[in-house]
Amino acid sequence: MADEISIEKLKEKYGTILKLTSDDQLITTYCKKPSFNTFLNYQNKYKDNPHEAILFLFKECVLDQEKYDDEFMLSAGNSIVALIKKDSEFTIDAMPQKDEFKKSAALIRAAFQVDPYQLSIDEFYKLLEEALWLQKHTEKRMENTLMTAFAQTFSN
Repeated sequence: MADEISIEKLKEKYGTILKLTSDDQLITTYCKKPSFNTFLNYQNKYKDNPHEAILFLFKECVLDQEKYDDEFMLSAGNSIVALIKKDSEFTIDAMPQKDEFKKSAALIRAAFQVDPYQLSIDEFYKLLEEALWLQKHTEKRMENTLMTAFAQTFSN
């Protein structure tokens, strides 16, 4: 699977591809970044059983059908979780609560007409940041328009 042509095809299909390697460099696999929906499922599973949740996340993201031992899957799953945490760090709110996720998804859907639950987590947060900027910019324009209208109306 590691040839350049198949890696490029995977990048075209999934966007960012993660190459995860064991500490001893004997095991290597390629994973996609999880979709937002996968991440929400991971969070729900994590409450009941963190071990199973990390295995679930790995299995959802791995791009080949090989068998891996639990230790590697947990390590790789933790690496994916670390990447999610890194992707979710931006200036608005680093980790919104579940209700905030729904509000964020609605904002992305309205601004970009995409299904936010199918986006990879890094793309979700990038679009959220852009949607929040657009919202703030629109509010500022509306405020300036109203100020101009009031000024013109009452200056006569």
